[in-house]
Amino acid sequence: MKLGRLAGAIAALEYAPMEQYLYFGSLGLHERQYQIPNFVGLALEPAHDREIRHDLTAALPFGDNSIAKVQAQDVLEHLPFDKAPFVLDEIYRVLKPGGTFRLSVPDYRSPPLKRRSLYDARGRVIGDLLMGATSYLDETTGDARIRFSEDGDAHLWFPRYELVTHLILKSELRKAQIHFYQAFLDDHTYLCEPIPEDEMFVQRAAPHDRRAGGAPVSIVADFVK
Repeated sequence: MKLGRLAGAIAALEYAPMEQYLYFGSLGLHERQYQIPNFVGLALEPAHDREIRHDLTAALPFGDNSIAKVQAQDVLEHLPFDKAPFVLDEIYRVLKPGGTFRLSVPDYRSPPLKRRSLYDARGRVIGDLLMGATSYLDETTGDARIRFSEDGDAHLWFPRYELVTHLILKSELRKAQIHFYQAFLDDHTYLCEPIPEDEMFVQRAAPHDRRAGGAPVSIVADFVK
């Protein structure tokens, strides 16, 4: 290649628009993703210029097939369960063909999460004491009830593999190529594959998070459009 053409090619690369990645929720300065300039956070109250004001249950302010990568790390469980399919539909809509969405949510079959949880009479998790749940007695019925904090920090539902797959099947994400890396499939069987060490780093996953002795603490999956 002649020097003139080479200089032109370099200039084109320098001024080419950067592919945009979305990070669901606040993009904290401590996050690895903050070190990657492509990432923009979606926050109710933006704290810096790499965050966009957005309610995660609303339609995404981006065009169809426009975003190369989307990551939702420990955020979906903070949203009402019945809102999740629409959120997933929106993620699928904005993903470029060949783009990747990485989902990670806490796995409530993982031993450390089970130990800190509250249960109903059928053995189902109804509250996480570390994540905004408190118990009280309903004096009218005599039943134990759960109250959730209203500061946005509470987990409002408690992911398990079958709940996550239920949401996927109710959303457009079911059309994607799906790969689960880590999850308890039932109370005794789990997947624990290495997660690609790319831009979409997952903090609360093996081997970085050893709270479960190397077993999963999160459900982690990739969806390729």
